[in-house]
Amino acid sequence: MKKRCLLTTAIALILCGITNNAGAKGPIRFGIKAGIQSQSLHASKDEVLGVFSADKDFGYQFGFVARINFPMLYIQPELNYAKHRFTMDMEDGATTKVKVNNIELPILVGWKIAFVRLFAGPVFTLMNDTGNKLKNTSAAINTELAKSLVGYQLGGGVEFGRVNVDMRYGGQFKKPELTVVKGEQQARTYKTSMNQWQLNISYLF
Repeated sequence: MKKRCLLTTAIALILCGITNNAGAKGPIRFGIKAGIQSQSLHASKDEVLGVFSADKDFGYQFGFVARINFPMLYIQPELNYAKHRFTMDMEDGATTKVKVNNIELPILVGWKIAFVRLFAGPVFTLMNDTGNKLKNTSAAINTELAKSLVGYQLGGGVEFGRVNVDMRYGGQFKKPELTVVKGEQQARTYKTSMNQWQLNISYLF
């Protein structure tokens, strides 16, 4: 309940900012964004569970954007809901679909030259939730991904008036931990590497 109240409050504040600044061309602008992403998750093979690298699946994310403009630079904080999806295969043919839902706060610093933008910055994970969908086995498989609280993004994009299109690469400073429980076996925890590519479109009011 507290998480929902926090998210609702944050969205309400951003919507108020968008409403108050709609049509304004000042140094601070607000907008909305959405995009698709391809992510990969790599875990070491285990003698008991036989966990291999998870296959890439497409995810998506959407949220709100604020941009603070300076002569040559800008600061762009965002508030995004992101869904990451992976397909994890076991040695005995068991498969589980892993979904990771995050509330993320990127704070990007960018350089603008004409209509071209380059940017980079940290990404803070505010909330994290992991879900599983089992396939091809009768044994129970539960996974939980403790994603690093601080990651990073870097990339570039172009502007077409109020519309912005960008491509980003993201990763973590600290490797997230993946915990897997299969059947009645003891839980196993892995250090993993997780990265992603994003294609985004945003509209600034």
